[in-house]
Parts: sequence; structure tokens; C-alpha cells
Amino acid sequence: MDEKEEVAASDHIGDVCEGLMDTLESVAHGKGETLTGLGTGFEDLDYLTRGLEPGTLTVVASRPAMGRTTFLSDICRHNAIKNNIPTLVFTLEENRQSFTRRVVAAEARVPIHHMRAGTMTDEDWTRLGRRLPVVLESPLFIRDTARVDMRLIQLETATMMEKRDVRLVCIDGVQDIRPEKRSDLREREVGDVVRDLKTMARELDIPVVVTSHLNRSPEYRPDKIPRLDDLRESGAITFASDTLIMLHREDAYEKESPRAGEADLIVAKHRHGPAATVMVAHQGHYGRFVDMAQP
Repeated sequence: MDEKEEVAASDHIGDVCEGLMDTLESVAHGKGETLTGLGTGFEDLDYLTRGLEPGTLTVVASRPAMGRTTFLSDICRHNAIKNNIPTLVFTLEENRQSFTRRVVAAEARVPIHHMRAGTMTDEDWTRLGRRLPVVLESPLFIRDTARVDMRLIQLETATMMEKRDVRLVCIDGVQDIRPEKRSDLREREVGDVVRDLKTMARELDIPVVVTSHLNRSPEYRPDKIPRLDDLRESGAITFASDTLIMLHREDAYEKESPRAGEADLIVAKHRHGPAATVMVAHQGHYGRFVDMAQP
């Protein structure tokens, strides 16, 4: 068989179907519980999406102070610390010290404001001492370059995949990535970046998770609930993403809300399944979200 025939055979639908049947049998054997991608750490969200699949782009969007960076760090913790999966995170909205403090506080269940103010209690130190060794040994790699463009992200990701076997890339702040080609239209620049991220995910066959801002539109609605057309600066985010999750908390607007301590993960777009809303608990003092039943 010559080279052309080998290429044609590898692309034949029969070969693809064999892989599909293996996946279907695996899911059926697991009675619907088997993930087809990496977990997020949130049971209901993983049940809905089947996890973060290789080659996909997941966007987490919200208004400021809703907790999108916290949610992203939760995904990183679940994979790198709990499951020992090499994870690369580009933190473009804060430095690596701040992101690391966020991760450690959430993992050790130490109030993050205690760490910032230097007022940690004896119990805080005990909890920190118990979990810190686990954090230190985890394959979580943090990049906080102030001025980053797509070429650098692609190069760094490819390098870390080769050297550290990275299997998940998380980026906090898609609007902070500079495109390879500058434009007078900001919307076009963001659109180019998002499309490049999706291409990177497919070419490297890994899941990519990014955070994005929403515009002010939700604040002018009575219920404050975000919608797809609230994505700031670029509708291309909607089209390029495989999964788009909007983070919303009622108590961010109304402190005395009966839903204080709760958050909605609004899966507004899901290329491979239904859209739905997943409710989780917000433990703001620890800087983390958890499943509702989790202590």
C-alpha cells in the first residue's frame, strides 16, 4: 500500500466508526457515568457535557466579580491536584503569586482574606500544612507573562506538551491575548484570537478552557441573567466555542438574596448536547465553587 492509500485508509469512515463504537460501548458499560473528556470537578456539569473533550474550546464568561477566575482555578485544581493531570494555565488577569494563593486557599480550605491580611489562625496553619505538600507535588504549571500573543501561547503549549505531557490548557482572560495581526476593529482581533485557540485545540488534540468578559447588558435586566449576545467585543466567541458557560450569582447584586451562596453555571451553548443550567455552591471565603452536596 502506497502513502496515498495509507492516508485514505486512515480517513475512511469505517475506521472512524470503529473508534466511535468503542466509545459507545465504554459509555454503556459505565451506565452513562463515563466521561469522554477530562472532568471539571462538578458532577452535574460533567454529566451534562461528558467532560472537557480533546480538541474542544470551552468558554467561561461572566460580569466582573462573579468568580470566573475562581471557577477556572477549580478546574485546574481538579485535574492537576486531584487527578494528577499535567495542566498549563496562562493567568493574564493576575500574577502567578495571586493565582497560586487562590489555588492553595481553595485546596486547603483556608479563608483567602486570612492569607492576604496575614491573620491566619492555628487551624488555618494546620489545614495549610496538611494540603500544601499535595499542591507542591501536583503537575500544575503557571505562566503569567504580562504581554502575551497567540504565537507565544501556541509555542509554550506545544513545548509543555512535549516536555511535561500537558493535557489541559486554561487561559484566564481571552481579551488580554494579542492577535498575530493587529486590526483597527477590536471585535475582529478577539475573533481572530478565539478562532486560533480553537485551531490550536484541534491541532494539538487537547481541551482548551478560556475566560471572557460580558458587557453591561445583564445589569439592565430585572433578573440580571446573562445571555449569549452579552459576550463582550466578539460574537465570534459564540461561533468558535464548543461549550459556553455563563456564570451568574444573584447575591452579587442582592446581598440578602434567598440564594446567597449559590451560583448558576448557565450552559448557553453545548455543541454536543443540550443547554441547561447547573447550580453549584459558592464558597467565597475559600475562593472556590463546589457541588451543592459537598461540605
